[in-house]
Amino acid sequence: MAQLNVSELDFEQIKQSLKTFLQGQSEFSDYDFEGSGLNVLLDTLAYNTHYNAMLTHLLANENFLDSAIKRSSVVSIAKSLGYTPRSARGSTATIDFSVIPDAAYTSNLMTLSRDVPFTTSLDNTSYIFYPRETVVVAKETRTAGTGFYFDDLKITEGTRISNSFLIDINNQSGPLTIPNINVDTTTIRVRVQTSGTNFGLNTYTEYSNFTEVSSSTKAYFLEEDLDGLYLLRFGDNIIGKKLDVGNVVIVDYITTNGNVTDTAKSFSCASVLTGASENRLITLGAQASGGQSKESIDSIRQTAPRFNQTRNRAVTSTDYQSLILNSNSNINSCAVWGGETNDPPIYGKVFISLTPQAGQIITQNDKDTIRTDIISPKAPVGILAEFVDPTYVYIQLIVGIIYDPKTTALTSGQIQSGIQGATDTYFSTELNVLNKNFYVSKLHKYIKDTSPSIISVNINPKLQVRHSMGSLGLGESVTLNFNSHVEPRTLHSTWFNSVITSGDFQVKMVDVPNSGVNPPEYTGSGVIYLNDNNDNRLSKVGTIDYDTGIVTLLNLTVSSYLGSDTFIRINMKPHDDDKDIKTQTLVRVSDPITSAVEAKPSKNTVLRVDDTVLNPVTGARKGLDILVSQYVEDE
Repeated sequence: MAQLNVSELDFEQIKQSLKTFLQGQSEFSDYDFEGSGLNVLLDTLAYNTHYNAMLTHLLANENFLDSAIKRSSVVSIAKSLGYTPRSARGSTATIDFSVIPDAAYTSNLMTLSRDVPFTTSLDNTSYIFYPRETVVVAKETRTAGTGFYFDDLKITEGTRISNSFLIDINNQSGPLTIPNINVDTTTIRVRVQTSGTNFGLNTYTEYSNFTEVSSSTKAYFLEEDLDGLYLLRFGDNIIGKKLDVGNVVIVDYITTNGNVTDTAKSFSCASVLTGASENRLITLGAQASGGQSKESIDSIRQTAPRFNQTRNRAVTSTDYQSLILNSNSNINSCAVWGGETNDPPIYGKVFISLTPQAGQIITQNDKDTIRTDIISPKAPVGILAEFVDPTYVYIQLIVGIIYDPKTTALTSGQIQSGIQGATDTYFSTELNVLNKNFYVSKLHKYIKDTSPSIISVNINPKLQVRHSMGSLGLGESVTLNFNSHVEPRTLHSTWFNSVITSGDFQVKMVDVPNSGVNPPEYTGSGVIYLNDNNDNRLSKVGTIDYDTGIVTLLNLTVSSYLGSDTFIRINMKPHDDDKDIKTQTLVRVSDPITSAVEAKPSKNTVLRVDDTVLNPVTGARKGLDILVSQYVEDE
């Protein structure tokens, strides 16, 4: 008897396998399957088999985090890893709010309710912000007068909503579903009223760690359901306190518009708080930022396994990164390294460098919260967290393009625009975060893929570091790092005014190599001078190591910048053998004989495209220069 092939998944292959099987049976050996009614039956069997195979395939996919497509499947798998997807986040601003009370208001205390609205307007649309918590302050006297001062008040955009749930025998442990998909879960407040006639309230707190919950802990647990809504679960008198029949659960929260109100700076409050004659003043502390949509499926896939790896502790660098990235939506990238790998080693510390999302900021309060609330409870005793600011190296690009106009309908301007877009895409998808390297070959491919008419791509990168003086008019010593082997006589800075001996001069920096710095290796060091606009050397201000790209400035005094600049731009050309720009730190080995250079992994360097605009006043050179020319190839 012929054997049936059961490994086929394609419809035609399934049908052919069935036909081959039947032709191998003596009862059907002479049948014309193409012209007989049996062909219809084979189609039916093949369709049914194909449908079942596809259904099994889809079901199998939904069982794995990497291949699941439906959000409900991804969320369910993430739940088994102990991860709850992040909700939408409302933009949060910080303000100083002061109230000089009406004369009739005699209390020495004032309560600012979390329900007091603050308004702002963006693009002719009004939005409402609310205090994250109710705040009570005492009356005090300041320059503005005697009144009530709410300093560093955090307000979050959205609409305040309250839902009530009556507890019966069937839902003493929940779940209770919050019926708004855009809830900001960080603003949820859960209170339990004893009954419909007894208005006593108990506040319940969210817990994510079961080990911290006893049988009497007033705790609730948050998770996302199959419909994308968030639901609350309560204890069972073993892990957490169970609700009583007749309790009324009151849940209030903010539903938000996400990042729509990021960058809001101007706020007003129309509520009368102490009387008609009161005076209210709002001073901006930090503009609104941090708004986000609900966590995407791709983000859940990436974050859930990392979160599971931490096991609710902070020991490895991956643990720290996962906990930090999950704690604050303002953070774009995070680098963590132990003090033992620092240069020089500092034991007993862990170093953290953060970069913000585009258009957002990471405040000192954010860092303090990460240190005290996220890291300290989970880190080993005696390990101190220290934040290190990221350093930025900007890549200036001169891109030469030759294309064949006979093979495309695009104009030179459109070719140039496409290359600009490809460059932006390369930096936004593969760079602009900590510890990512720039590769000429990768950018070459991004550019080449914009049009088949492009014959040749020539990319010449240069480096730029930027430095802002701590105080104008005061001498300062600083070390700048290009992280690359650089060529002599290519250092160029923008113009600035500097105090030299008894005069104030308009100057720029240039480098002059020492003897022994010869092509093609260009190894050794040089001197940094300040030159005036006649190219006269006025003062020696530092040194440069061409092998490591380290510039050391000694007692540089900047009295003012030119134009609208608030920093000095310093450009340098990398060595021709080092056009790939890496974030490694190059250092000299302390060997007096070889004086070798070695690369050490950098932890806090970010590579960005140079966005400088040509400016004759400051001497700034164009950051991205795209030169397009035509060439018609012979037939």
